Amino acid sequence: MAPKRLLHLLAASPILLAACSSGPTVLTHENGEVALRVESTVDGVSVENMRVRLRNDQATAQFNLVNDDSDRQNVFIALEWYDADGFLLEDSMDVDPRERTFNLRGGKGRTLTFFSPDGQRPTTLRCTVEESEAHF
Repeated sequence: MAPKRLLHLLAASPILLAACSSGPTVLTHENGEVALRVESTVDGVSVENMRVRLRNDQATAQFNLVNDDSDRQNVFIALEWYDADGFLLEDSMDVDPRERTFNLRGGKGRTLTFFSPDGQRPTTLRCTVEESEAHF
């Protein structure tokens, strides 16, 4: 390989690696009994103040989504509660809808609270945050 061509490949390597490594931002908060895992692919929206607790076999998870941009962003959230063996608790969708779509005004935030089904003793809430095509 010609030295000039090798230099071009070496110069492009960091750009190629950065493009291949982009993925969701994953934040996890645990209190020992239950974990909250939030995966976000929305640029300009941050996840803050993550909290989880387990009381009488019902878990509560809460976090803030903040729109760091000045423009409105439409956000889609999907959530799933899992037990200690990694099984999805299907009836958790009776307590909280599996999916929610809403809009975040520029520079504003929104607190989200989710409750697990009674008596199921979940150990993990997995929440994905994506940009929504819906317009409000």
